[in-house]
Amino acid sequence: MAESGQQKNVHYFPGHMKKAQDSLADFFKVVDVVVEVADARAPLSTRNPTLLSLMGNKPHLLLLSKSDKADPEMTALWLNHFKRQGQSVLAGDLKKEKLMNAIASLCEPLVQTKRGKEARLGMKKQPLRLSIVGIPNVGKSTLINNLAGRVLVKAANTPGVTRAEQWVNLGNSYLLLDTPGILPMNYPNAAEAVRLALLGSIKEEVLPNDDLAIALLAYLKENYPNCLAARYGLKDIALMDSEVILSSIASSRGYLGQGGHPDNSKASLGFLKDFQDGALGRLSLERPS
Repeated sequence: MAESGQQKNVHYFPGHMKKAQDSLADFFKVVDVVVEVADARAPLSTRNPTLLSLMGNKPHLLLLSKSDKADPEMTALWLNHFKRQGQSVLAGDLKKEKLMNAIASLCEPLVQTKRGKEARLGMKKQPLRLSIVGIPNVGKSTLINNLAGRVLVKAANTPGVTRAEQWVNLGNSYLLLDTPGILPMNYPNAAEAVRLALLGSIKEEVLPNDDLAIALLAYLKENYPNCLAARYGLKDIALMDSEVILSSIASSRGYLGQGGHPDNSKASLGFLKDFQDGALGRLSLERPS
């Protein structure tokens, strides 16, 4: 997604994020594995370099969530990309796939030092302490509920639901630390901020919906020109004007204003929601270079 010369740097860092970030370094000292959750549709933009710095050399598993909404070809490329870097990684649909076994099989090789120490001391295997981290709205709480097999923590498709750290006990095998979503303090690359807003990780009021809709259309024209055919009846949007596309969406979905004229602002909001919900098909906003 190209960066517009008119886009400005974005700053969005609520007070609870600063508090959570300051406490994470201490929590990382007592966990065995950090499970970082990122959105499979934008695996680079939805990672926070500050978290990577704080975790240091702690064993680290990367989970690409919402893979059911991402382009499967792109997700496969991303998995290969991270594996080539030596990163333990998997992708999954947190709402439909049971991920406990997959995560357990990837975590055990990361904790061989811990397991060796337990064996030397004649101890039985101790529960693994996993810290679940990531930016807002990538699915951290949903992951905990997935691993538990039931709803233990509140999850919602909006940033800022988890406001403080909380330990979740999964019996004799795992102890999970749920953490608030933490964004970088600034996004000097405005295109990254646009991706986060499109995915719902930055609150709607930070970037205008009309601008986001235009940015998303520009990207879709270049990468998925036929993705609006099934939902709106618009085939090959590559050469269509964005305002014309929004007016067509407004007409097809009944987003009308005074006098029955198409309301492009309402169309922008509905279009963005359709994208976030996966109603436009499986689309990714980033691809490995």
